[in-house]
Amino acid sequence: MKTLELSFKGTDHRIKNLRLKYVNADLTAEEAEAVMLKMAASKLFVKQDVELYATPVSATVVETTKTPLPGGAA
Repeated sequence: MKTLELSFKGTDHRIKNLRLKYVNADLTAEEAEAVMLKMAASKLFVKQDVELYATPVSATVVETTKTPLPGGAA
């Protein structure tokens, strides 16, 4: 499974991560950055006067694979 992990810095200067499943495998860095900038500008994610996703930091695609153990239960 591929997951898009977006990292932002909040107004409290702490790093916040947002993980999205079922992402487009052909996503470019420019497209990810544009979406992150829109998210930051929307100021939708605020908790106790702290903007959680204020400044985009990075975007990565994480691919996870499951491998069954030999002789293990299915």
